[in-house]
Amino acid sequence: MTRAISSFGPERNAPKRRSFSGRSTLAAVDAFPLRAFGGSSPDMALGAMPSRPALLLRLTDSEGVAGWGEVWANFPPRANVHKAHLIEDALAAHLSGLNFVEPAEVVQTLRDSLSTYFLHVGQLRVLEHILAGIDIALWDLALRREGRSFAAHMGLREASAACYASSINAPDLERLLPLHARLGQTGFKLKIGSDDDADLAFARRAAELRPEGGSLMIDSNQCWSMPRAKAMLTALEELEPAFAEEPIRADAPPCAWEELAGTTRIPLAGGENVYGVADFLTMANAGMQVLQPDVAKWGGVSGALELAEALPECTRLWPHFMGSAVGQMAALSVAAAIGNGGACEMDVNDNVLRTGLCGDVLKIANGRVALPDDAGLVQVPLPDLLEKYREKGF
Repeated sequence: MTRAISSFGPERNAPKRRSFSGRSTLAAVDAFPLRAFGGSSPDMALGAMPSRPALLLRLTDSEGVAGWGEVWANFPPRANVHKAHLIEDALAAHLSGLNFVEPAEVVQTLRDSLSTYFLHVGQLRVLEHILAGIDIALWDLALRREGRSFAAHMGLREASAACYASSINAPDLERLLPLHARLGQTGFKLKIGSDDDADLAFARRAAELRPEGGSLMIDSNQCWSMPRAKAMLTALEELEPAFAEEPIRADAPPCAWEELAGTTRIPLAGGENVYGVADFLTMANAGMQVLQPDVAKWGGVSGALELAEALPECTRLWPHFMGSAVGQMAALSVAAAIGNGGACEMDVNDNVLRTGLCGDVLKIANGRVALPDDAGLVQVPLPDLLEKYREKGF
């Protein structure tokens, strides 16, 4: 099933990847589990986020060149520590001495050598989270080694990415939606799924506040049953949302997604809980029109670019992300490589790991964020803040 999709721009062109030329030998990996308190967190039906955790990693080669990446670690609350231990205990020895040109080589080698172990301990998806962070770090390292920015490496005509304002909480709607509209953002994603009547009132008020030409998106984080999803999407159709993200469970069979897609005019979206290009394409064929890989959760930069090359017609790739500045810049870079058909998610809630950890690098102007113009993929975290927010014992 394919149907038209409302969008912020024209059809995208698949990014054309340039190959790396230099070869590196990995020497060390260091994990940095972080946690910030204060600020604010998204109000999600899925579960509370009482603090902002993150897990960064640094890969260093035999020449002393280092690259930084981020592993998804939002849930459960101490996932960052658990995954840091796994990196130290199960992956570090396999990384040391690996020789590579392309980041994907390392990721595939690790997947081949460690998948049985992670299957045995029941954490194959966790392995994918870690491999995604490793891929980001390898891209950063390879670009620094070759002295190029991501924009230069990809031959981008515009070294910036479109972004949309995500996870606006109902109590903050009157303040944050107009604020982000003034920054030039035209997409506004609402977290819903707890109380249907309150959610509908929230969405209707957001529709009144959105700027001319602006779009709403809604995200219920897999919390609706099929009957509830059908009823809520029918009620929300009058607001013409750009998409409905994860209205049912991500692991619902494709026939369920196709059934839901056939009952609503609202394009369906998802992908933060989909693993692998083949599974993304299965979901696209079942009616999912907006594919949302999370660079820190599956595939890293390499996986997202591979998926972009395989996208069917009438689909979009809009990177999902919620974490620190390191992963956010990687996600923005993917969106920039895809072009006008891709807009990257950016959380609106206060989170110093996003807004301060790497300095003031995520400024939004005219609805876009500029990519770094120096060598590398991401900005190096500030040492004093890295130490300040580091989990005790690491």
